[in-house]
Amino acid sequence: MLMKAVDKHAELKKKKFRRRFFMHYNKQKKMMTVHWKGQCIAVNDITCYASVETKWNSKQPHIVMQGWALDVLIVKDRAYVLE
Repeated sequence: MLMKAVDKHAELKKKKFRRRFFMHYNKQKKMMTVHWKGQCIAVNDITCYASVETKWNSKQPHIVMQGWALDVLIVKDRAYVLE
């Protein structure tokens, strides 16, 4: 599965098609969440290889980290954000 993901990432990198993602701490679940392609994905750890910036909201979550990524992979409850 990981090799298929690596091949898919290489193909996406050639196209340079990036999507917006953001991540924040979810206090109710006591986990981090990554928002990607309209889904809220709860994970224990995030390894982010993409550049991020802070975004302040007037409602909760008050602060999120957002950026542009080629892909987000979920492997064993860990999210890998790829640029």
